[in-house]
Amino acid sequence: MKNNLASNIRSLRKEKGLTQEQLAEVFRVTIGAVHKWEAGLSVPDISLLMEMADFFDVSLDVLVGFTVRDNRNGALAERLRKMTDTQDPHGPEEAEKALKKYPNSFRIVYECAYLFRAFGLMFKINKEYCLRAIELYEKAISLISQSSDPNIDATTLYGDLATIYMAMGDYDKSLEIYKAHNGGYIFNARIGHLLVSKKEYKEAESFLSYALVNQIGNMVNLISSKALCYAGKGDFEKAKEILDAGIKFNALFKKKGVLCFLDRIDCLYLTGIAYAELMLKNKDGAKDHLKKAKKKAEEFDAAPDFDARRERFVEIDEPCLAFDTTGETCIEGIESTIKLVESKELLKLWKSINT
Repeated sequence: MKNNLASNIRSLRKEKGLTQEQLAEVFRVTIGAVHKWEAGLSVPDISLLMEMADFFDVSLDVLVGFTVRDNRNGALAERLRKMTDTQDPHGPEEAEKALKKYPNSFRIVYECAYLFRAFGLMFKINKEYCLRAIELYEKAISLISQSSDPNIDATTLYGDLATIYMAMGDYDKSLEIYKAHNGGYIFNARIGHLLVSKKEYKEAESFLSYALVNQIGNMVNLISSKALCYAGKGDFEKAKEILDAGIKFNALFKKKGVLCFLDRIDCLYLTGIAYAELMLKNKDGAKDHLKKAKKKAEEFDAAPDFDARRERFVEIDEPCLAFDTTGETCIEGIESTIKLVESKELLKLWKSINT
C-alpha cells in the first residue's frame, strides 16, 4: 500500500502541475517530507491523508491505492477456489482469514478444507496443511445440512478425509473411514487398493472384483450413451467408432470359450453399428452387423447366464448378477434397440433377417 501511495502522490502532484516544493507549501511541510512520501520512505499521518485526498479531489482509498475486495460469503468462496486451482502461495493465509470471518459457514469451511488438502498433497506431503484439512473436513461434515451443492454430501466429504489419511500413510484410519461410508460400494476400488498395500490380498480381491464389475457396467452405460449422443447429432461415423471400441473393450474381459453378459451387450452394440451403417448409406454393412448380432444373440439365449463371475478377473465367492433392461432375451434386446433409434428401415432389414 505504501508503494501505491507514493506513486499516487507523485502522479497526482504532476497532474496538478505542482513541484515538490509547491506541494510542501500547500500542506505546510518540508520538501524533504514530500520527497520521502514519493519515494515510499514514509507516509503522511491520517489527518494529512484526508486533507490530501480532498485537495486532489479523490477518495481516500483511491489515494492510498487500496481496493476494497468483495468479502461476501459467495465471492470469498470463489476466490478461495481460484487460489486453490492456481496454487496461490497466499492461499492458506487467506483461508485462515476467511475462517475467522465465517467460522460456521459450510461453503467457506469446505473451500478452506479443499484448499488445505490441495496444498497438503500437491507435489509432496505437507503434514501441517494435511492436519488442518482433516480438522476442517470434520467440521464441514458437521455443517453438511447447509450444503446446497448436489455434488457434495457427507459421503464425498468422508472420501476426501480418507484420501488425506491414506496419503499420510495412515492406512488403518483411511480403511476405517472408507468401509464405514461405502454407500453404493463407491469406495470398493480404494478399499481394495489399501488392502493390497497392507498385503491383505484375499479381502482385497473381493473388493477389487466388485469394483471391476461396477466399472464395466459404467463403461457399458457410457459407451451406449455416447453412441446415442453422436447419432442424435448426426455424427454416425463417431457412433460407429465408439461402439466398435466398446466391443473391443468387452473382449478384454471375456474368458475364452465362455459366454457371458458382455456377449449380450455386444449384440446391442452391433445393432447400433448396423443403424449407423444404414444412415451412412451402407445397407450391406448394416445387414452384416445385424446378422452378427442375431447369431451371437441366439448363442447367448440358448444358455443365458448373467453371473458376472463368468467375466475375466472377477474373483468372488457369491453370485453377482449383471443385467440390462432391454428385454428378457437377447433377441428382444436387439429389437428394443431398433425401436429406440426409431428407424423403420432398420426394423424392416431386421425382420428380413430374423424371419
